[in-house]
Amino acid sequence: MTNELNKRLADLVHRSVHESLTAEEHAELEEMLLASPELRDEYFLLLDLEYGLAKLAVEETGRQTLSLPEAVVRPAHMQRTEPTPASQSAGYWPLLALALFGLLVAPVVYWAANQQPVAHTDPQTGGNPDGGQSGPAIADMQIMQLARSRFFGEPRAFAPGDTLALNHDYALVEGSVQLRSRTGAEMIVQAPAVFAIQSAERVLLKVGECSVYAPDGAEGFRVLTPQAEVVDKGTRFSISVNESGEADVEVIEGAAEVFTAQEATTPVHAGLLLEAGEGRVINSMGEVAAGDGSQFGRTYKSILPDRIISFDVSPDGEPEPDKLLGVTAQRGGKTFSYDVDQLIGFDLIHFKVNQNINNLTTPLLSVDPKSGDDTRRRAEYLDRDHCLCTGILNPGGSEIPLDSDPDITNEDLGQRTPGLAVRFHEPIVNGPGPDIVLFDLHVVVHPEDGDPFHVSPTHFEPGLKSHTIRQYDISLVDHGSHQLSSFRLYGFDRRIRSVDELCQSNHNGGVPHAVPAKVIAAGIDLSDLGYPEGAEVRELFIQDAMDDDNYIDPVFIGGFPPVSTTSPEEPNSTEE
Repeated sequence: MTNELNKRLADLVHRSVHESLTAEEHAELEEMLLASPELRDEYFLLLDLEYGLAKLAVEETGRQTLSLPEAVVRPAHMQRTEPTPASQSAGYWPLLALALFGLLVAPVVYWAANQQPVAHTDPQTGGNPDGGQSGPAIADMQIMQLARSRFFGEPRAFAPGDTLALNHDYALVEGSVQLRSRTGAEMIVQAPAVFAIQSAERVLLKVGECSVYAPDGAEGFRVLTPQAEVVDKGTRFSISVNESGEADVEVIEGAAEVFTAQEATTPVHAGLLLEAGEGRVINSMGEVAAGDGSQFGRTYKSILPDRIISFDVSPDGEPEPDKLLGVTAQRGGKTFSYDVDQLIGFDLIHFKVNQNINNLTTPLLSVDPKSGDDTRRRAEYLDRDHCLCTGILNPGGSEIPLDSDPDITNEDLGQRTPGLAVRFHEPIVNGPGPDIVLFDLHVVVHPEDGDPFHVSPTHFEPGLKSHTIRQYDISLVDHGSHQLSSFRLYGFDRRIRSVDELCQSNHNGGVPHAVPAKVIAAGIDLSDLGYPEGAEVRELFIQDAMDDDNYIDPVFIGGFPPVSTTSPEEPNSTEE
């Protein structure tokens, strides 16, 4: 099956599920499917991909965007309104049965087909053009970094260093991913996107946005779209492809040559040379037009977003397992690694729950006495302890974020604001990217994205606001999350309303937690709360967002030192 035929089939399938297939195109699609078993197999895979992405769109937006391709897959009880020659009917009904059967089994077939390894941590192992393995070779395309990324239909989560298979459709439904080819070209793909690696020098972008940086030696790297082909001439460029196949191409630096799909198939062809600052739109008909100059450059991304990249924990079997050792974060586009002792600690100054009385956790063998005392020992499970099996769990919250100072000092404990408040040992200086990291104990059967929470100032001033974190930098399904060893969960005999009650109240002695749990991580950027760059922050208030029955479970919070006092590692991109 030729690349041109493959692209034509993809276009017809897309138009059929979006109910824009003409009678002539319908007949063309029928003829293609009847003539080739290979095309029929590809048809089923394309349908599954279209409907899988549509299902995700429904989950995200609540809007149904696709329906069954009525012109191709028609229920058997519905009759055609126009006369149909006998020979045409004889060919149509087998196709109908095949298509209906395909719609039922395609998801199973597609899933089974993708159980073969599609990503490998060995950078010396590459895939051959049919997606299988061809023995030791330099990887054509490797994952360098991921940022809050989620792929649809893949058997496992990807990690930096994994190799992507050739000629396999990858559907990136959340986040972004940075790739590097064997030639040295770098590519950042942003969700939602569907792309396929054809070789170390060719990537097919079916829909979505990508940014390409090709240093010296990587010239000739090309990105194909349904209606265009862009060839690098030593440059930085971006491409945005919408669902109709229209491509917006912008050259940020250097030059690139742009071909329409028709031009790219001719034996001898010359494209349109674009230089820095120039852009073109190739519409769904293959026509070239000028781009929107007012929007130029907004698509191009040279690096992934600032975030918590990873964290290191002592492994199970060590004398002190599950102990946080260090954190790596991207701040202002540069990577910083911190030992845990470099992080700025805090005092827990307020704690009040809504309903949940399971508010304490320790390692399985470190049993907390049932009777409380007048010390701050229990509070130290959160504010003095580096073990991620210890924490003060299930603080209260509110569906509506705070817009005024929380009450943390009222003598009537019932009037205090649900949540927890911390006071850092030294000011946190608002710098680029995340300024604070929060680690959350998250049971594996709870929503994979983590429990949303509000972060607020304890003293509101003009310009300050609450900020809600709904997506963790390292989520439950992320390769960088940490599986906890056994731990003990404690239930108190009352609803805790203060730090004093937390330290003095009796509990049930703790029970081993039966359900596995992981630790996930979120970065808190003080700029999101309205603090100006360089502002010093001593206190913060944290509440669960009360979006469901699950509460946030903090097991560690740490502030990052000012950026100017720490030497960064190598930047995350080869961009100079």
